[in-house]
Amino acid sequence: MGAAMAADQSRLFFLAAPFTLFVTVAVGLLGPPPPTEAFAFSGPQLLWLLVVPSLAAALAQLVVNAVVLRPHVAPRLALAAAVSAWPILLLCQAALAIPLALAFVALVVPAIWLFGRLAFVAGPVVICETSDPMAVMRRSWDLTRGHDLQLMLFVVIGLFAVVGIGLLADIAGSAAQVVAKLAGLDNVGRFLRVLLPGIGATFTTVGAGAASALAYRQLLR
Repeated sequence: MGAAMAADQSRLFFLAAPFTLFVTVAVGLLGPPPPTEAFAFSGPQLLWLLVVPSLAAALAQLVVNAVVLRPHVAPRLALAAAVSAWPILLLCQAALAIPLALAFVALVVPAIWLFGRLAFVAGPVVICETSDPMAVMRRSWDLTRGHDLQLMLFVVIGLFAVVGIGLLADIAGSAAQVVAKLAGLDNVGRFLRVLLPGIGATFTTVGAGAASALAYRQLLR
């Protein structure tokens, strides 16, 4: 049982890695440097540091959704399903961006509630049911009706996990860079500085994709 679960987690990690780990490392090594001031992003920084990783992570989550919900399907077919569903999910996310931002500005709790009702299981709905963005949001709303509190708690725990893993991975990357620099291995240190956060991002993406797929399966019952 434990060996099977470890194998499944490894499989999900390696399927998601091309869209999370590789992208994070490539952007970190080849992209623009991060801004020196908080939220002071230039156009290229916004594109390469935020937009591109977010788009890639959305695709990775869909791959995980497809594999978890269809465990006997070949990885290439899961990837094909994820690629087909990707534009639909992006349209749903774009449609929800302004309402979620307004809800977050008003108060954090409404934003968490709205995300749980409309966005949390959107990926599995696209993979398994419909390719119409509006139908996806309606179906997500219907599926999550009556589960507000559970979903909000689930989202809050997930947010803490994502932030915690991200911080730990970032600290580990910085520490590895310092150690490598002291050893005279500047290039190795620079690589480790982006590699470890990329590994952390892959784990959180896999976790988010698996959680949404399992929640979707539970809501169908």
